[in-house]
Amino acid sequence: MTTILLCLSMSLLTVAAADEAPGLAVMSYNIHHAEGMDGKIDLDRIAAVVLESGADIVCFQEVDKNLPRTAKQDMPALLGEKLKMECIFGPNYYFDGGEYGNAIATRLPVLKSYNTALPNPTNKEPRGCLSVTVEWQGHPVEILCTHLGLTGLERLSQAQAIAALPGDTPHILAGDMNERITAPGMKLLSEQMQAVVLIEEEPVVNSCPTPIARTRIDLIFASSGLDILSSKVIQDERTKVASDHFPCIASFKLKLDSEEKN
Repeated sequence: MTTILLCLSMSLLTVAAADEAPGLAVMSYNIHHAEGMDGKIDLDRIAAVVLESGADIVCFQEVDKNLPRTAKQDMPALLGEKLKMECIFGPNYYFDGGEYGNAIATRLPVLKSYNTALPNPTNKEPRGCLSVTVEWQGHPVEILCTHLGLTGLERLSQAQAIAALPGDTPHILAGDMNERITAPGMKLLSEQMQAVVLIEEEPVVNSCPTPIARTRIDLIFASSGLDILSSKVIQDERTKVASDHFPCIASFKLKLDSEEKN
């Protein structure tokens, strides 16, 4: 009887510990190759935004590597150094002797990664979806980072391709979707995943500080194996200048087996 009670007590403590564990904080940030609204290229202020946020994982879009316009900086490597995170780069566009694409920085152990080229039906800028699987609380969680095209035809075909990528592992998709949550491509993704923007208070906060595009196009989604704890757009004096997009951040917790069955 003592052994049974001890096992039961340990089981309850494990459940309680899981409930009390801090959420997984995931940020999506289009950094505009670190060029701010003031025209200055400054990777340090991008890093400062991330560090102040406390994000565990950051999905970056518009990241340069060895391009003349940004003094041939290796931005994925520099971001990794500044954030003290592992930073994995997924190049999609090659020009001027350098590379351009998405990157995922994480403080968690990386289990695997791959980069997928997305459909390009109108022969526009090449786009891709970077996937990094991390270990969190003893479980694999797949993180997907993307930056969709500028036309509706591109975005719909790219959303269809992304929807087919994740398996049964809990997963989070984050990126610059270039369209609102009500657009066709995002509706398609919302049928498969939870959109974190839907838990935010109305009205939905925009993610572009530019006068031309004051709207919410930077979005985060999560599979049903995760609970959404919080979601917000970080708008402050630094983020208003650091890039032409605001960072969005959401936190999650893993659903327990018992919760998924209910």
